Amino acid sequence: MKTTCELCGKETKDKVSYLEIETWEFHFLKKENKDFYSICFDCFDKHTNNFIDKEMDLELRKKRSLMVNREVQEEIEAILEVEN
Repeated sequence: MKTTCELCGKETKDKVSYLEIETWEFHFLKKENKDFYSICFDCFDKHTNNFIDKEMDLELRKKRSLMVNREVQEEIEAILEVEN
């Protein structure tokens, strides 16, 4: 079943769950609570790319992610040493 995209109005069969809406902070769609929102892939992709660009450079995000993972790993290892 096709509906229209809630962002651009084009016909689409793509749907986005409310969890994805929360994750990518589509605050402008919070008018009504639904399980799924009709959003075409182009609009979803454009918004998520804008969101990432707005927050910080993608390479910097990757580097930060690797650092966080290493810090978490070190904490886990420290906890395991204390328990042994």
